[in-house]
Amino acid sequence: MERAKVKPEFGLRYDDMFGFGGFPMQYTLMAMAKVPIGRANRASRANVESLKWKADALTMQKKVVLNEASGMALGLNTDIKAKYKQVVLFEENIIPALRKNYQVMLLGYQQNTEQLFTLFDSWNTLNKTMIEYLDLLQQLFVLRVESERISEIQ
Repeated sequence: MERAKVKPEFGLRYDDMFGFGGFPMQYTLMAMAKVPIGRANRASRANVESLKWKADALTMQKKVVLNEASGMALGLNTDIKAKYKQVVLFEENIIPALRKNYQVMLLGYQQNTEQLFTLFDSWNTLNKTMIEYLDLLQQLFVLRVESERISEIQ
């Protein structure tokens, strides 16, 4: 629209009218030209140039948002890999070792070779580790959801 203001406008108008009381038919043909000059022309050209700059700024902002999203996605992927390694470590090494420790303490308590407090301590350690494992799983799932959300933005 701003570019159209800078260009000259041309128009043509045709009218006809019945003549009353014996007057002949009347016809009118008008040609019009509107040429932008002076301040209005300069202002329109300045507006066109400012709109170009604004469009460039918006494309740059779009690129910045995409770069931020891709950086966040890469960071989240590394976090997910680290959490997954921790989860595997808990599942394969830590929890089975603590379960065996608890079972050994329970067997020792049943045979009256261990005290109740050592059995309780091994049970408490196993439970706290299971809770820590579940918290780690929750963090992993939250990171996956966040990664999916960011990938949808891209």
